[in-house]
Amino acid sequence: MSYSLSFTKSILVVIFISDKIRQKQFEFVSTADISKYLSIPKPTLVKILQNLNAANIIETKEGKLGGIRLMKKPSDITVLEILKAMEQGKSLFQTSFNILAEGKRPNSAQKAIKSVLFDAEQKLHNELSCKTIEEMLIEMDQ
Repeated sequence: MSYSLSFTKSILVVIFISDKIRQKQFEFVSTADISKYLSIPKPTLVKILQNLNAANIIETKEGKLGGIRLMKKPSDITVLEILKAMEQGKSLFQTSFNILAEGKRPNSAQKAIKSVLFDAEQKLHNELSCKTIEEMLIEMDQ
């Protein structure tokens, strides 16, 4: 499988920022707090924040009162959007076979494998497109 751990951590980052702001604890959440409380090393967090910022999910503000906040409402951010920001077109499954066998049957087998894995990934994307950060925050309260 190919999706990175940073994808999972990025969901946690967005939930953390959303929750802190929703509880009116902060206007902007500091990167130091995110790194500390979520146990994400700063270099990893910087990469996550860069990707989320490039996808217009978060915004950053420098200075004493700066930090990170969402650019959208949690109800408008899907898990799929975060996946796309972090994985930028990567496939979940590796399908480079590099086999020595040639002919109709080996080619058909490779095609069938690619097809089933592509379909599975599409179903995953459809599921992730239906789940918002707001829904996850509500689930946290239950």
